[in-house]
Amino acid sequence: MRDRIMPDLSLPLVSILIPSFNHSQFIEKSIRSALGQTYENVEVIVVDDGSRDDTHGVLKSFPERDNLKIILNRQNKGQGQVLNQALDLARGDFISLLPSDDWYLPEKTQLQIEKFRTLGSEYGAVYGRGARYFPDRDETRIIDSELHRGDILEQLILKGNFVYPITPLFRRKCFDQFRFHTGYVAEGEAIYLRIATAFKYDFVEQVVGVMRDHPQNIGKNTSKMYRDNLRFWSEFFESENLPPNISKHRSFVMARLHCLKGMEFLNLRRDFGMARKALWAGFRARPGYYLAPKRAAALFVSFLPSKMASVLLDAYFKNSRI
Repeated sequence: MRDRIMPDLSLPLVSILIPSFNHSQFIEKSIRSALGQTYENVEVIVVDDGSRDDTHGVLKSFPERDNLKIILNRQNKGQGQVLNQALDLARGDFISLLPSDDWYLPEKTQLQIEKFRTLGSEYGAVYGRGARYFPDRDETRIIDSELHRGDILEQLILKGNFVYPITPLFRRKCFDQFRFHTGYVAEGEAIYLRIATAFKYDFVEQVVGVMRDHPQNIGKNTSKMYRDNLRFWSEFFESENLPPNISKHRSFVMARLHCLKGMEFLNLRRDFGMARKALWAGFRARPGYYLAPKRAAALFVSFLPSKMASVLLDAYFKNSRI
């Protein structure tokens, strides 16, 4: 039986895209949060990327609705292709991206459309504050980060991604100009940086979305993320027509990336070989970046024998929790 939804067609249509893969235990909450927006004219497009769990069963349990479209891919295509597939189906003037393990708060879309009404066409995105849910302790923590508006490209490069990943609402023309790369495991918020080369950003102060922390988060695959990040940043700084105030930051960005992933390999993965490789690459990219005591210490520890390095790290983390 089809649910008849009578949206206010005088409002611009917002397409909420939900790519999914093996999130059967999460996806219902994600879809209901999209359908439950206080903003009246939304369509929700779910594209499942060949899940091997019960995701298809969960999706088939949703009654047919005029504003819900569900696509079940039989074969896994990868996140970039799935998002581009969803974009091709979207009819909205605005686009929102919602991973299937996260959820929106009810007023997200309404708040952001209201903000867009005050902005010129040069503004391509409105983001907001976000929160992270930790199911192991049933705790939701608001992520307190700096917010910037206008031409934010240089700030994104220098400060890292302060645009909370699931919060932006984009004008459709952003994705007419920038499609998702299909060669990455997960391009993620790197596309926000590409969009920032051509469009301005603004924000709303409210918390508008919640990300779920769990072991299957793709961002926790350090090796894959390191490879994709290296490739993205190399291609980004090789782009034509980058202004001098952007291209001059290449050595800093590469040193920071190598260092962050090196410390992750060291502290979280205890993969001392990869830690040494990454941290040394960072040192060669920008030696001065390692003048900070923690970075210098990480570089030193990465060259120690594995057993000695493990003992030092265990002692450091034990003392830091006292």
